[in-house]
Amino acid sequence: MEIEDLGHLPNDESVIFGHKVCQTRNAKWLCISDIYQKFHRPNFYDIGGTYIEDIADYWFMYKTEQISNIFLLHIFVYDRQENKFGLAISRNAENMKIDNKNAAVYLTQSLVEHRFKRSKEISQNYVITFSFSSYDIDLVKDRSLYIFISFDSLEHKGSCQGFIDQVKINHDFKALLFDPIGSDFTIESADGVKFQVHRVILAGYSDVFKAMLKEETAESQNSYVKLVDVGNEDLQCILECIYTGTISNLENCNCINMLMLADRYNLKGLRELSQYALSERMSVENALEILIVADSYNSETLKTAALKFIKKNTMCIQTSTFKEINNPELLRHLCEYIIPS
Repeated sequence: MEIEDLGHLPNDESVIFGHKVCQTRNAKWLCISDIYQKFHRPNFYDIGGTYIEDIADYWFMYKTEQISNIFLLHIFVYDRQENKFGLAISRNAENMKIDNKNAAVYLTQSLVEHRFKRSKEISQNYVITFSFSSYDIDLVKDRSLYIFISFDSLEHKGSCQGFIDQVKINHDFKALLFDPIGSDFTIESADGVKFQVHRVILAGYSDVFKAMLKEETAESQNSYVKLVDVGNEDLQCILECIYTGTISNLENCNCINMLMLADRYNLKGLRELSQYALSERMSVENALEILIVADSYNSETLKTAALKFIKKNTMCIQTSTFKEINNPELLRHLCEYIIPS
């Protein structure tokens, strides 16, 4: 289960924090303030609760624990009613999303679902443990930690998940990519390779392509466009992602180019794939380049991963790429991050 990049930012009604009234049906975020200090004072702490109208429903708590250089955050939920329930919550603390403007860190990468059997009223239920390194802890200093949750009809969702998965399989358009029956548009790469494609698939995947394919545009009227800055191999990767939701030969793609093109054409799935691939390929030689690209294209997930890697491998700043950082704000952020306060 995926969460949109930072599209589901917390609003006051959706945040569980202290004794603020949050309706169970609206609950989307657990908010933990001063988490940096709490990690250094291991104990049990309250998060807050949800309500059904004015009746208390669920209450969340957490416990902090430190084992060597690993910091553990254990989440618990108390059910105020005697019933069974389901809860989905952020799967792990990897690829934390930093929001400097709001002094916040979000755990939103993916969700894992938990089901709890009918139990006695006000019973404690263990939910999940998040593991943080010392580098992660630096990221949450002076920021609030937001953990995505959902109570949305998990029982019903589980009963039809197999059907939903089958529908997804049936809507993989890979066959149409390699045998473009009914194609009604042509895209040409910068080096002259033409691809026969389908307007409806392009428009459904990208707002940029959707605008390009409106009736009054020259591209729409000619049923043709040449992407003068996209080579054949990059265009193949883009189209495969649009038609199938993935790239089968991802390890051989130029993922820096893919991230740039995903930003230009508003290709969310390609953006996520590129971020993942670049974070997996990070090395001393390319970490600074990835950091620069992530900053240029507002990829906070990838930027955070790069900062963490560079802090752990400070020899990165000895590479020639360090001299190519021409954004003073990024340079300041990097120096502040890698130099202990």
